[in-house]
Amino acid sequence: MSSETTGTGSTMGGIMDVSTVSDLSTFGKARLAGFGLVVLATIGFAVVALGELFSLLVVGWTEPVGAELGIHRLHVMAIALTILTTLLGVFVQAYRPTRQVASMLGAFLSIVVAAGITVGVGESLGSIVPFLLLVGLATVLHPAGRELLDRGQSYSPAMLALVVVAAIPMLAFAVDQVSLQLGSGDPHAAAGHYTVMAQFGLVPLAYGFLAAIGMRGWRVAAWIAAIPVSYYGVLSIAFPAQASSTGVVWGTAAVLWAVGFVVVTEYSRVGTSPALRQSVAGQD
Repeated sequence: MSSETTGTGSTMGGIMDVSTVSDLSTFGKARLAGFGLVVLATIGFAVVALGELFSLLVVGWTEPVGAELGIHRLHVMAIALTILTTLLGVFVQAYRPTRQVASMLGAFLSIVVAAGITVGVGESLGSIVPFLLLVGLATVLHPAGRELLDRGQSYSPAMLALVVVAAIPMLAFAVDQVSLQLGSGDPHAAAGHYTVMAQFGLVPLAYGFLAAIGMRGWRVAAWIAAIPVSYYGVLSIAFPAQASSTGVVWGTAAVLWAVGFVVVTEYSRVGTSPALRQSVAGQD
C-alpha cells in the first residue's frame, strides 16, 4: 500500500470520490452535493473576484505593470500569492477529495490564521468573510466526514524538521510585519499590506506541518507549502529594496528551503530511511 492512504471508499475521480453515490444515505447524497457546490462556488468566486489580482503573479514581472504598482509591487504580488495559497487547499478538492485531507485542513487553518491576524491588528474582516464561510462550509461538508482528522499511516521526521527550521524565521517575519502594520503609519500600513504579509509568514507553515505529520494527501499539501515560499524568495531577490522584501540572502535561503522540502517530500515516498518516513504508532 502507498504511504498515502486513500480514505473510505474506492476512487471514481472528481468530487464523487466515494464508493457509489447510490450507496449513500439521503443525508450523505445531500452532503456530497453541497460539498461539490461549495468547492465550485469557491473556485468561481475566486476567479471572478480575484482573477485580475492572481494574474499579477505573472504580469507583475513586466515593466509596465511593475511601474504602475510602484512601491507596492512586491506587496501586491505577495498578497495575490498569499490568497491563492490559502485557497489552493480548496481548489484541489475538485479531484479525489478524500485523498486531499491535508490540503483541506491547510486551507481551513490558513483562513482562520488570516482572520485572527486581521482581527488582531484591528482591521475589518469584510473581505475575508466570504472565503471564511466558503472554506468553513467545505470543511464541514467534506466527504471524509469524521475521518477528516485521521492521520495517514506514516509521517516524515525529515519534513517535520524542515518545517521547524522554517518556522523560526517565518514566525519572526510575521511578528515583524504585525509590528509594522501597527506602528509604521506608512502607505503600506494604510493599505493593510503588512497584515497580509504577516499571514504569508504562517500560511505555508500550516500546509507544511500537516504534510510533515502525515495527514492524508500530505504530498500535495507539501507542494502547496513549498511553492509560495520559493516564489516569495524570488520576489525578495528581484526586489530587495521594496517593503517586506527579505533581501537576497534570506530570499535565496527561502528558495533553497523550498527546493529541499520538495526533494525530501518526493524522496520520502520511496526512501527506506526512518529519518525520511516512519509508521505512525499503533499502525502497521
